Amino acid sequence: MKIKKLLLTLFSAFMTGCTNTYVEPDPNAFGYDYYPVAVGDYRIYNITDINFKNNKGDTTRYQMREVVDTTFVDQTNTLSYKIVRATRQNEDAAWVEDSVMVVAKSISNVILTKDNTKYVKLVFPVKEGSVWLGDAYNNHIINALEEDPSKRKEPYTYTHVGESFHFNTETLQETADGNMNFGETVTVVQGTPTNNLVQLDNRKEVYAYGIGRVYRLFNRVVYCNDSESKSCPFGEEYKLNGNERHEVLIDYNHI
Repeated sequence: MKIKKLLLTLFSAFMTGCTNTYVEPDPNAFGYDYYPVAVGDYRIYNITDINFKNNKGDTTRYQMREVVDTTFVDQTNTLSYKIVRATRQNEDAAWVEDSVMVVAKSISNVILTKDNTKYVKLVFPVKEGSVWLGDAYNNHIINALEEDPSKRKEPYTYTHVGESFHFNTETLQETADGNMNFGETVTVVQGTPTNNLVQLDNRKEVYAYGIGRVYRLFNRVVYCNDSESKSCPFGEEYKLNGNERHEVLIDYNHI
């Protein structure tokens, strides 16, 4: 009888230990509101796009709008958001739709699909120094010489978590007293920044809490590093080719 009671006690303890109570993740602790998304949301950006060729820059300016249009459930039973992108030359012109993207936001990440390519834009929780593979779902190789397959992909890194972001829209530079200011942000550094005699590679996105993406920088330039060559009259700073693009939030609405 004693053995039977002991077995019942152990069994009850085992069953109690196997009972898991689901606890809803704390949105504030995980940083989910760095990427709010709901049908009806929109964001409008001023775009400055500079294409370099033979050390000359050709600048184009226009506006871009992203609208969360509808939701649907994909083949994996994941709730997804259809985002319609449109552009216009200036605020007096009509919007012209040019592309569609899909965003899936889960408790662990945000995945954006554009042109049939997936990008892991954010991971949760948002934590200083966290690193993940932004192109983990893609088959292209960034560094074919790297022995470790995971390192052939492109790492994304969180920096400046919870810090304020200030930007001067006239000079297109981060500054302490810019005319674009957000109190709580996180910066996602994309890839491994490079600035040497051969090339410049500086890409990042800034997300503001409760708003979403407020700034994006894409800056890739190839330099002519032969100072003795007649094709490089200005030496190592001579930009053979490249692209510098700034996307600056000017208006938004979150439902």
